[in-house]
Amino acid sequence: MIISKVIRDDGRHITRADYDDSRPLLDSINVKFPRVNSLQARSLRRVLSGLMLTHMDFYFASRSYRLSSFIDELRKKGWTIVDHDEVAPTKDIVPRNAPFTRYELFAEFTTELMTRIKAFCQAVDDLESKAAK
Repeated sequence: MIISKVIRDDGRHITRADYDDSRPLLDSINVKFPRVNSLQARSLRRVLSGLMLTHMDFYFASRSYRLSSFIDELRKKGWTIVDHDEVAPTKDIVPRNAPFTRYELFAEFTTELMTRIKAFCQAVDDLESKAAK
């Protein structure tokens, strides 16, 4: 059974509990890839690597503060990205705790989609390596 529908309720954060803590199985019918030469592709590439991504991680990699909008667009394209809300102390003069979110791609993939994912990741990596020169 293939489940990849994003569960949203008045814009609240999506968590693993929305998927009953079981990874949905995605295939090419359920998801769309962004254009390779876009920041949305760079954000998808980073969550496909298996790491949890924060706004600061993405900023250091791309110099863009718009990660949450890219995540929202990826969800609309069928990617099951969940939120992990956290709080961390800041280094401000007045000590305070700042909330932030880590994003995780929470899914399993069919063999056919995994082949497409590898090709997509390679294309994004190639483009980034050319830009770094």
